[in-house]
Amino acid sequence: MTRLYRTAALAVLAGFAIPALANDGNLIFNPGFEEAAPVGGNPLGWGDFNLSTADYVTAGDPGAFVRTGQRAVRLPPATGDATRFQGWTTNIFRPDGSDLFDPDYEYLGGDVTVSGYYLVPEGETLANDLVALKLEFRREPPNFSIYTSFEFPVDASETNGEWRYFEVVVTDEDMAAVGDFPPYATSVTILPLRFFGGDFATEAPTGTIYWDDLCYVQGDVSPGCNAADLAEPYDILDLSDITAFVGAFTTQDPAGDLNGDGIYDLSDITAFVDAFLAGCP
Repeated sequence: MTRLYRTAALAVLAGFAIPALANDGNLIFNPGFEEAAPVGGNPLGWGDFNLSTADYVTAGDPGAFVRTGQRAVRLPPATGDATRFQGWTTNIFRPDGSDLFDPDYEYLGGDVTVSGYYLVPEGETLANDLVALKLEFRREPPNFSIYTSFEFPVDASETNGEWRYFEVVVTDEDMAAVGDFPPYATSVTILPLRFFGGDFATEAPTGTIYWDDLCYVQGDVSPGCNAADLAEPYDILDLSDITAFVGAFTTQDPAGDLNGDGIYDLSDITAFVDAFLAGCP
């Protein structure tokens, strides 16, 4: 690759607008909360625990934060015993009552990865709260009972008004270690939550946390021909791959860390350019 080609490619990357990064294979219905339910004031496919319609925010709302699109959800500080536990859940029935919005799961059919973004406004700190993503693996209907669950605390004390990426994984080994208790799980409830377990008189909760762009996948979801093939159509390197890389790199999504060192710098850009110009086999 000549220095001219490398320089031209870097210039294209540097001048690109920052897009949202698509999550191919995402099984969550309405993962970015963009579609509102016809009634009730919640995002379609999501229920709430101890929240109000005001916590389903729009980009134009005063003080609200949205990562991509026009909508996001938030968890404000608890105000009393009735709101100690707050959360958003996929565990609600579809309009026809035939099933839940929980995404599908195949027992021991591959590792489950759930990712997304959260934000705490600049100047705010979440204190005295457990903030976590809970995954409840449920049996098939009409049972719907919880086969097992995993709770992953999120380091959300403060983010200085920046969106932070998180990713959690439940492996087949984790599921097998639970034991053999059929019927097996066939779906997963996605539940970002907040719980205040302290004394309101002495240690009141503080701060607000926003969530956006959640993703649930099972198994391998990287069908590209090389490290630069990040977006559909796969096996073709084109503008969509550049767009995806710029979005991942600028938001510090792991897809933008091409050399895997946890640092987002020129070496990742160079690695992308080299892979992109090498082309697909």
